This record gives sequence, structure tokens and C-alpha cells, in this order.
Amino acid sequence: MTEQPRGCRALDVAIALLLFVTVGAVVYVVCCATPAEPHAAKLQDKLDALRRLNEARMKAQPPAPPVGLVELNVAKWRAEHLAKYAVVGPYDKEGRHPVYWYTRLDGGLYGAEEVFIWMQRYGTSPEYLERESLRTGMEHALSHKGGALLNPCYNYVAMESSHRYGGGLHRTGIKFYVIWMVAKWVDWTSPPIYRDGRFTAEGYVDPIMKPVAFVVRYAPHNPPHRDEIREHYSLGNVYACRYLDPPADCKDAAELDGMLIVKRVLDDGRWYIKIDASVPLNKTGLYTFEVIAEDLRTQGRKCSILHYTVEVPRKP
Repeated sequence: MTEQPRGCRALDVAIALLLFVTVGAVVYVVCCATPAEPHAAKLQDKLDALRRLNEARMKAQPPAPPVGLVELNVAKWRAEHLAKYAVVGPYDKEGRHPVYWYTRLDGGLYGAEEVFIWMQRYGTSPEYLERESLRTGMEHALSHKGGALLNPCYNYVAMESSHRYGGGLHRTGIKFYVIWMVAKWVDWTSPPIYRDGRFTAEGYVDPIMKPVAFVVRYAPHNPPHRDEIREHYSLGNVYACRYLDPPADCKDAAELDGMLIVKRVLDDGRWYIKIDASVPLNKTGLYTFEVIAEDLRTQGRKCSILHYTVEVPRKP
């Protein structure tokens, strides 16, 4: 994956220094001029935070493979939303969790989890809040929410920041950091979609991730109360499911009706997966379609490689 900032045009190359920065499996071509363009500075900020995250992943017990950097529309939107509305928590004003917006803005193609951090600063200025780096947010996130950041299931990270300045006598400011961990293990030939009561998807899964279950989770709308601070969100309880390997009972949840095929592709070892299931959604709220895979690199670890959320809205 190669990213070239918008500021690097062909005419700039003659007067610029090409800096090749490699982090994990991701190669960035950053066009460095003097003075540095804002986009290049922002990319360098993300690379510094990425480097700190991968250092922590390598030192974890057991060590976790390094992750690459990916851009997500939902991360940018969430950072802007937090600063605009000062909603300190993962739910939006209507009570929808972040994976709903991940699906709306990025398609809900992979497993994904938001790690949300906020830091309140007193006696500071808007300029200071603007300069405070993503690496600072990453350090704070690692000390408070290291579990998701160090999870070997994830192989990509997206991160954005924003700030809100209150001014006044105490000059209070809040810096928001939004970090998304992404499990990108599937090449979709027919991307996931829910339409007319059916969920369909078809593609090929990396050889190390063996799909073993298809689960639908339900969560009611959960709007925040005034001045309430939340740091966690839930995708809800199991609404319907189908377990493949080993076959298992869904207990109190409904058994999914329809096609769920998983088979090994002999030439390259990938897993072919096809889902075509009837899933009636009977209550208002949020329904998250999830594919769970067994991580064949280690015994017993399960990874969510798909999160796709739809909403049955409340009646006005």
C-alpha cells in the first residue's frame, strides 16, 4: 500500500526531497519540501504514533505482529463529530454505536473496533491543543486501553484527532483522539449487503483465518444522557447465528436460515466464503452482522473479520 500526499505533484519533485518511510508492510512516499506542507506534517504525526503502537505490540506477551496504517472515513467523521457536539463517548446523539457509522461511511467490509480517548486540558490555548500530537494520544490509549491495540487479530490502524476549546476564565480545552483497529483479512468479490430481508456476501479469506461462525447481534438505541461520560460501547447480544466448526447450538438465539458455505481453496490455501441468509429484523435498534474466524496462528483465538451494522429506526 503506497500513499502519496496530495501536495506531491509532478512539478514539485524537482525541488523536493523524496523520503521513503517504511513501517511494517506499509510504504509511504512523502514529498518533503521547505516549509513542510500541512498534509505531510499530519502524515508524519500518524507515522510517529504508528511506530509507538508497533513498538508496544512487539513487546507484548506474546508479541503481536505490526500493523499498517489505513485511512477510514469514520475516524475523520467521529473526530469532527466529537469536537462539534462535545459528546464525550462512543454513542451518537441518537444512541447509535460507532460500528453503525463505520458501515455507513466505509462499507462495513472488515472487522473493526473503535478505541476512543479524550483528554481535558486546563489553562491552555487552541494553538496548543492543535499541536498536541497523535503520539501523545497513542501513549495515553496504550496505558488505558491496551487490549484492543495489542490484539493480534487486527492488522491495520486508523487514527484521527480533534479539539474543542471552551475559553473563558479557566481556558479549558478538550483533545479528542479516535483510533480504529481493523481486521482486514477478506477480499470480497461480492461485498456484504443487507437488502430486502437478506444478508449476502461472497469472497476469499486469508489462509490463517478460518471462518467458523456467522452471528447477528442486536442492540437497542442507547442515547447518552446529559453530561454522561461513557468510554465503552456494545454490539449487543446474539440475535441469530450459525456455527460451522464445530457445529453448535445457538441456545436462546434463532438459527439462521439460508446458505453459509466455507471451503478451502486448494491452489492458494485461502478460504472461500459465501453467505446468503434470510434475516428478518423485528425490533427497532441496531443489528450487526459478524463473521468469526479461528486464528490458525495460535490455538483457541477467535477473531471478528466482519462487522456490518444496519438500523431499524424508531418511529417518529
